Amino acid sequence: MYPDEPDRHEPRGGANERSSRRTGGEDEPARKVTLAVALAVTFVFLLVTAAGLGWFLSDGGPFSGGGTAASDEGSPSDDEADGDASGGDSPSPEGTVEDPRSGLTYQLPGEDWQRLGDDEVPPEYYSYAVYGSADDPDAIIVTGSEQLHAAEPMSVAGVRLAVESLGGLVTDVASLEVEPSGETDVGGSPAFGVAVDGGGDEASYGRFLLVRTGDRNGAFMLGINTAGGDDASAAIDEAFASVGVL
Repeated sequence: MYPDEPDRHEPRGGANERSSRRTGGEDEPARKVTLAVALAVTFVFLLVTAAGLGWFLSDGGPFSGGGTAASDEGSPSDDEADGDASGGDSPSPEGTVEDPRSGLTYQLPGEDWQRLGDDEVPPEYYSYAVYGSADDPDAIIVTGSEQLHAAEPMSVAGVRLAVESLGGLVTDVASLEVEPSGETDVGGSPAFGVAVDGGGDEASYGRFLLVRTGDRNGAFMLGINTAGGDDASAAIDEAFASVGVL
């Protein structure tokens, strides 16, 4: 009775196909970006690989033999390594006493003199060398430093410090004759010498030297011969003739 109405149902797959077409169109730029990034990463990887391969095959690479030579040149020899392990700096010449705390150095005046270890040095001094037995030496040479009084002349400071330094080595300082021996210089630094004479058994001969090492600082060297005879006195003179500054 009624004409056949057109089928109102969507064609098969119609809605889904349109949805798929719309979705596919929206994802197309994202796929292009992803592809571009992948190509860029691949290019960078190939570039780095080529650079690494070139280095391996170059003169400086590990297979060229040059790396071993460079390594050998940079590595210390066995002798140098032994030197570093023993202290690094070149050792002082044999018989040289160097006292970095006072800033003085001198030559031990003969094989009969020996420098004591730091743990054997009395606290009043920085270095301590003896002639004869270490327990009961016949002569002694010490170095140290003291503060100088403001505006105190070197001559006055020299005599004062000589007496004070002798107090740690001689029991009867009052029996000693301490006389100034004059101004001098050590390595360009002003200095003043003092002579010591005991005239008896306590101390037969001695010398003291004060070196100005700063505005208010003075380094000193003291040699005293108590029982070493003329040989020890001559050795003290020899040591004082060699004194210098570090």
